[in-house]
Amino acid sequence: MENNRNYEKTRKILEDNITRYLREKDKSARWLSIKIEKNDWYITRMLNGKIDPSLQVIFKIAEVLRVSVAELFTKKEG
Repeated sequence: MENNRNYEKTRKILEDNITRYLREKDKSARWLSIKIEKNDWYITRMLNGKIDPSLQVIFKIAEVLRVSVAELFTKKEG
């Protein structure tokens, strides 16, 4: 049960960080979908917690956003 809670927290951190980095860079989910060669619905569903991205997709997102993979999974305070 605790593993499930940790998984949910980690997924939420990833979703929040991707959304925040997109906002900081004044980019849209559509822009991200084009850059990582995924459909718009994929990004929307990922950011809404409906699907989990593969490691390959996470690495592509980090590269496109010019952040480390670790930064995508690090909870930001404030």
